[in-house]
Amino acid sequence: MGTYLYRTGRHVLKLHDMLSKAAFVLASAALAVIVASFAYEVVMRYFFNAPTRWASDLVSFLLLSAVFLAAPWLTREGGHVSITLLPDLLPEAWSRRIVAAGFLAAAAVCLWAGWIVAGEVRILYARGTMTLSAVPAPKWWFTALILFGFVNSALYFLRLAFGTQGERIPSEARNA
Repeated sequence: MGTYLYRTGRHVLKLHDMLSKAAFVLASAALAVIVASFAYEVVMRYFFNAPTRWASDLVSFLLLSAVFLAAPWLTREGGHVSITLLPDLLPEAWSRRIVAAGFLAAAAVCLWAGWIVAGEVRILYARGTMTLSAVPAPKWWFTALILFGFVNSALYFLRLAFGTQGERIPSEARNA
């Protein structure tokens, strides 16, 4: 039974990593589209005197998407902001405890924010609220991406806190 749970747990962690990596790739693609749409907007506005109506809205939606799609993978890789003054001054055993406590606190904050955002997703979906933009879209789509970012970042913070990051913990996260 223990071996089965261990193997199942490893598969779940691997699936979590694959999902987060795919989201990171989507975030990277969103940044590429942002650059292309800004370039298109500049050319259309200043060379042809025909500005677009949609470019600004698209950029804002893609920027929001890129941030919350990339956040979990960056958390996994230790790309989050960390202040290492206290852990650097303490002995190794205490340093690990302080870092683990910081990861637990970060997980709690992300889960709390996720809980709030989940309620908002439900409300926006039930009301059918649309964005106020040139091309309206359901607002809950974007709020759901925020939820994705918070919840998956929280899961990575928990993995970092309990040392279940898989085969390695990034050195930056260890020294966070």
